[in-house]
Amino acid sequence: MGLRILGFFLGGLSLIYFVVYAALAGLTNKFTYFWLFFGICCILLAAGQRRISSGLKAIPVPVKAIAAVLLGLCLLALVAAEVMIISYGSRAPQPGADYVVVLGAQVRGRTPSYNLARRLDEAYRYLVENADTRVILSGGQGQGEDITEAEAMAEYLRERGISSERMILEDASVNTFENIKYSREKMESDNPRVVLVTNNFHVFRSVGIAKKQGLTRVEGLGAPVMWYTVPNLYLREAFAVIKYKLLGQI
Repeated sequence: MGLRILGFFLGGLSLIYFVVYAALAGLTNKFTYFWLFFGICCILLAAGQRRISSGLKAIPVPVKAIAAVLLGLCLLALVAAEVMIISYGSRAPQPGADYVVVLGAQVRGRTPSYNLARRLDEAYRYLVENADTRVILSGGQGQGEDITEAEAMAEYLRERGISSERMILEDASVNTFENIKYSREKMESDNPRVVLVTNNFHVFRSVGIAKKQGLTRVEGLGAPVMWYTVPNLYLREAFAVIKYKLLGQI
């Protein structure tokens, strides 16, 4: 009975979250459908618990043991990934970096989205406190964007008093790998100290990608996200971290 109640509770909670997220943020993020799928599965499993329990009795014990171990390993991998994501996202970088690299995100017309604006706010604070640090603004032009993400970021920082002479625009990249690759090509030093600015859930993977590309002195600086996006973004990122780790990309 306890598992049945838990199944209905988790299923209902997941479906409510799906509806709330869709209403507030839309369905452009495909991972959002995970909550719909998970919620339906939990409710169906809870509704059929007795029949499922009867069917499980017919499965050999060794098979059930192997399945339990595999499930446990998957959950352990997710937990380990989340620990690293949260840990890296909350760290403060050391002062005195040669470059701050702001990774691009969605621009609406000419205006940075919430997540990109928060990245720029963190970059601005670091630049104010470190007058000799230059900033690389990295991001090309995507669908629905009137200008490149790099140009939108430059406008945002100029309005807050950061000199154009401190800015380097990288306006060809379309993903994190390219953000870092093309930004690296614009750095004058062979072994620069770099701070990558992205949202907190994305810091661990970004730093890992940068290290794979040869940036040995790299740290991350995380920016906050909207509260209601936290479960979706952090769970999706955990799956992404596991995938990148298995493929040797971080």
